Amino acid sequence: MWLDAPQQVRAIPGDYGSVPAVRLPRPSLVAEILGERRPSGWVLQSLERGQGIAHAPDCVEAPQGATALSLERTLTLAEQPSVRLCSLCGASAELSPLLLGFENGFDS
Repeated sequence: MWLDAPQQVRAIPGDYGSVPAVRLPRPSLVAEILGERRPSGWVLQSLERGQGIAHAPDCVEAPQGATALSLERTLTLAEQPSVRLCSLCGASAELSPLLLGFENGFDS
């Protein structure tokens, strides 16, 4: 956390000699705006009767410990009628344009 001294902090009585002080590098503007990067890849949640749902690895509905799939493998699986794309984590919004073509993918 970044604080502006002296507006947001004040000294407290005592000896500061033993307190370690290290100047932290300021985070990049890109990291500050975008936040943490999500893990790369996609994971498949297996359901009954050979059905599945593709999720981002950090989706709350994604199976824990599942092996991350490449984009190409995920798109190949997602072309099958038995596989759906999760709308909770954004898999649907991110992958549909690649499956349907960019002119059609954003309307679904």
